[in-house]
Amino acid sequence: MKIETHTPHIEPDWAEAFLLELRLRGVGGQRIGAALAEVEAHCAESGESAREAFGDPAAYAVELAPARSVVAPDVRRELGTSALGLGGMLLTLAAVGAWQSGARVEVTAGIAAVLVLVLVGTTLVVSRAEQLLRAVVRHWWVAMLGATLPIVLFVGVLLLGRQTVFTVAAMPAFVAGVALLAGSTARSIRTADTVGDPVVGPEGAGGAGTVGEDRVTRALERVGPWLFPVLTVVMALPLLLI
Repeated sequence: MKIETHTPHIEPDWAEAFLLELRLRGVGGQRIGAALAEVEAHCAESGESAREAFGDPAAYAVELAPARSVVAPDVRRELGTSALGLGGMLLTLAAVGAWQSGARVEVTAGIAAVLVLVLVGTTLVVSRAEQLLRAVVRHWWVAMLGATLPIVLFVGVLLLGRQTVFTVAAMPAFVAGVALLAGSTARSIRTADTVGDPVVGPEGAGGAGTVGEDRVTRALERVGPWLFPVLTVVMALPLLLI
C-alpha cells in the first residue's frame, strides 16, 4: 500500500523507507512531518533527488534519531487485546456447541497447550517487537508466514491433544466467553478513540510531510474493534442451526 506524503520531489520509495524507519525508532509524527518537509524543500530547490542529497533513507533516519525505538508498549497492548478476543471467541463457540449437544465444555490437552503457546508467542513477540516489525515492513512473506504458521501449529496441536483435562458447564463458559469478548471490544474501542500521533508537516509547508489516510485504512480502523464479536456470531450461527 502506497504511503502518500505529499512530497512530489522525493522518490516515493525513499520517502516511505525514511518514514517507516523513523516510526520504528519511536519518532513523533510532527517531527517526522518536519523532516519530510525539509527534505522536500531541499530537493525542490536544488533539483537533486533525495538519495543524491541525503543518501540511504534508513541511514539518514538513524542520523536524525539515534535513540532506541519505543514501539513495544503499543505492540503489547494490541497483543493483549487480541488474546482476549481470541480466547473469548473460542470459549463462546465451545459453549454454544456444548449447549446444543446437551454436554459440558471439554477443556482438552490441546486447548491447554495452545494457551501456553499463545502466552509464549506473545512474550517473544513483545520482547522482539522492533526486529519483527522491521522484518514485516521490509519483507511481505514474513507477514504471510506470521499469519499462517501459528494457525497450522494450533490446529495440529488441537487435533493431537484430544484428551479431556476437565469439563465446565456450558452456561458459565458462555458467560465467561462473552465477558472476554466484551473486554476485548471495549479495549479496542478505547484505543481507537485515543488521539494518535499522525504524521503532520509544519505550517507553511503547503501540506508537505503530512501523511493522508486512505479509505481502506479508515474502514479497517472502524471495523477492527468489532472483528472478534462479528466472527463469533458468524461462526456460531451454523452451530445453532444444526
